[in-house]
Amino acid sequence: NQACPYFALPNVFTPNGDGKNDTFRPMRCERFVERVELVVYNRWGAKVFESSGPTVNWDGRTSDGQELPSGLYYYQATVYYAVLERNAAPSVIKGWVQIIRGGGA
Repeated sequence: NQACPYFALPNVFTPNGDGKNDTFRPMRCERFVERVELVVYNRWGAKVFESSGPTVNWDGRTSDGQELPSGLYYYQATVYYAVLERNAAPSVIKGWVQIIRGGGA
């Protein structure tokens, strides 16, 4: 898409409260992003987190606030852009992210 060709999400984050890499959020280029719908699944395909808003800022907890363990999670982010063409199709980004907590993976 023309609005933000480099919307990218990281593959690892460490929600351990040290103020560094504590949330899963875009690495760059949030310009022109109107809304992002994020759905996160565990390795068995169960939905563990869902959000919709102007950005992604997941803290590694379930939608009801429970801390998720270290491990691999899969996501789908549907990115809607604020562009002149109001019916423009959103970008759908699928990938994986690893949560690393504490002293080990």
